[in-house]
Amino acid sequence: MTRFSTMCGALALAVAGLAAAPAALAETSYSFVSETGDYIGQGQTRSYTGADSAISVSGDSQLLTMSVRRGSDNWYVELSAARGQRLQPGRYYLAERSSFRTGRSPGIDIGGNGRGCNRVWGSVYIQQIEFGANDAVTALEATGQQRCERDNAPALTAKLRYNVQPMALTLDSDAGDYIGQGLRKDYAGDTSTFAMSGNDSYFIYSASGQRDTWMAILRPPTGQALRPGTFPITRFGDANSFGFDFSGSGRGCNRVAGSVTINAVDVDPVTRMVAGLSADFVQNCEAGSTALRGSIRYKR
Repeated sequence: MTRFSTMCGALALAVAGLAAAPAALAETSYSFVSETGDYIGQGQTRSYTGADSAISVSGDSQLLTMSVRRGSDNWYVELSAARGQRLQPGRYYLAERSSFRTGRSPGIDIGGNGRGCNRVWGSVYIQQIEFGANDAVTALEATGQQRCERDNAPALTAKLRYNVQPMALTLDSDAGDYIGQGLRKDYAGDTSTFAMSGNDSYFIYSASGQRDTWMAILRPPTGQALRPGTFPITRFGDANSFGFDFSGSGRGCNRVAGSVTINAVDVDPVTRMVAGLSADFVQNCEAGSTALRGSIRYKR
């Protein structure tokens, strides 16, 4: 195995600015999983989308509320920063009931259908959040967990998405894989940053967070335009294979085998710059039997 010698230069390219490209549809949704005995969710699992429900977000960077209505269901989620601070991507622990938080505690309050908690123990993970005029929330991706009335009560875990596009990396590697070294990990905006740069014939994706830095170089088969589909991979690509190379932490492959599936891609028709990507891959380093499996979601 050799250390990936071009990582520094490639990462510099990855953080360069991207030209505008057609935007993917943003997602608005709310879902929760409630453990047996949880008072709010009653042990149920529910999912709502902007297509079948009325979902809105109000508030600002200090306290926001998502409201969800469908049929007889009527839910709300309040998320709040510590007093005097702003909500931003990150992880917030030891959350208390939003309207009654003390000291420097962040806040969460999930209720609905006539049920609410008097006291709350919880946590909030903000993956993405954006603000517009008058500090109004224009985009949100967050996960909240709440225990009602006592710290060991059954939990309700809720996922909130409002006008957002996915930004995440998931890795699952076999124990003998040289790159991942048995790693199974998810990276999102609460812990990690992501960048992508390049055109439809050569582009670079990078992710940094949780003490890790990863990079993928992608090249469509020679003479072909970047498009959805499943392709065999080699490290540099050729007329019959997709060029693909996923590396990190000073580890890189001399040869690769496997496949990459381009689920969706956004390319500016004028500049040919890539601005959005959804891709899944299986990489066998040195064309061996162990694999690194991954999913890339960048504004797609």
